Amino acid sequence: MSPDEDSANPIQRGKSAGAMAPNRRQVIAGVAGFAISAPFVVTAKAAPATIPVGVVVGLTGRSAPWGIPVADATRLAIDMVNKSGGIKSKEGAKLELFVADHQSNPQMAGTQTERLIQTAGVLAVFGNAVSGATMVGSAAADRNKTPLISTDSGDTLSSRGLKYYFRIGARTSLLSQTAIDFAKSMAETTKVVPKSVAILADDTTFSQDAANGLVKALKGTDWPLFDNISFPAGNVGDFSPIIQRLKLNGVDLFLQATTAPDGIQILQACKALDYNPIASLHVLGAPYTPEFASNAKATGNYITDAVGYVPELVNSNPKIAEFGRIYKETYNRNLDDQASLAVNGVGILLDALERAPTLDREAITKALRETDLEVGSNPFIVRDGVKFSEAGDNMRAKALVMQIIDQQQRIVFPQTLATVKAVWPMPKWAARV
Repeated sequence: MSPDEDSANPIQRGKSAGAMAPNRRQVIAGVAGFAISAPFVVTAKAAPATIPVGVVVGLTGRSAPWGIPVADATRLAIDMVNKSGGIKSKEGAKLELFVADHQSNPQMAGTQTERLIQTAGVLAVFGNAVSGATMVGSAAADRNKTPLISTDSGDTLSSRGLKYYFRIGARTSLLSQTAIDFAKSMAETTKVVPKSVAILADDTTFSQDAANGLVKALKGTDWPLFDNISFPAGNVGDFSPIIQRLKLNGVDLFLQATTAPDGIQILQACKALDYNPIASLHVLGAPYTPEFASNAKATGNYITDAVGYVPELVNSNPKIAEFGRIYKETYNRNLDDQASLAVNGVGILLDALERAPTLDREAITKALRETDLEVGSNPFIVRDGVKFSEAGDNMRAKALVMQIIDQQQRIVFPQTLATVKAVWPMPKWAARV
């Protein structure tokens, strides 16, 4: 079967997204020549069993900048687990990874999650890299009583009473609050204080959660909110009218939550219209993605973004440094926020599988609920420690603010982590070299 013959069935066994870079859609969009005949296959008695796990992310479409790093990092970490002897408490059982592309379609995320559970027999799922897809995928996992380990941040995801949902990173509300805390700190330090604020966010679950978080955090300031603008993700041909309106009305703190393609267009419109706010501050948005960096280049300098991870954390964290080195050697790019979350996710599942008394979904879910890890607890807990709340949020997740300086992501907040001084206000376009 050619890949194009079954675009509704984009599942692969154990393939690395990064290895398919020349033509992701062609390779990922089909079954790719394997069939699953049983939900859980135990090999010959002399060999340990395999433990099927899945990852459902967007490898094609607008969410690919988030999905590809998750798939690649998950695959690499699982390879490393298997090469180091597998799950020791389960007689060295190896993890078998099934990869599915939800094609940046939230409904497909649900379909693919159910397919991996019901057909491939996966005992846990990693996903879905963007919150809209995770809204559907996590509900499907819950219906099938299968744990879903999430790299997403939207507050809405953990407010629905799901029993099998586990978030690795920071909630959007924490990221939004961190962004405003940074702005307040800079305004106090430099005495350059915003006079008017605007929020521009697409209509995805994550971005709307981010916008709501920003509105709430702004209540702790006396900065007036000029407008909170929502737009359909990927469906605005020209952002110039929006940017022109902000410029003419004196908006000087520009807050955003967007995907990479939209973020690039917005940045280009700001430059074309000579719009010079004090800061262009994002919430886990376009600026931290490789797609933004490769397209924006020097134009992206001085943009700030509230995130959970930046590559230069390797300088102070040897665990991240080692995995980051292997990741870059394998995929020729730096470990990023989503990839680092995925690595932590594998570490979380590894720990749960070692502690679970049996290899069934309920036992694994119970072990996940009891997770209590610090950085370095195992080789894959490289980022934040992990302890889940009743809702499935990681209570040890952290947030920081990075600024792009000389086309590099540098930590500028909080001060305990900062490696450079933030540039506030941003240089005007006319003054940039």
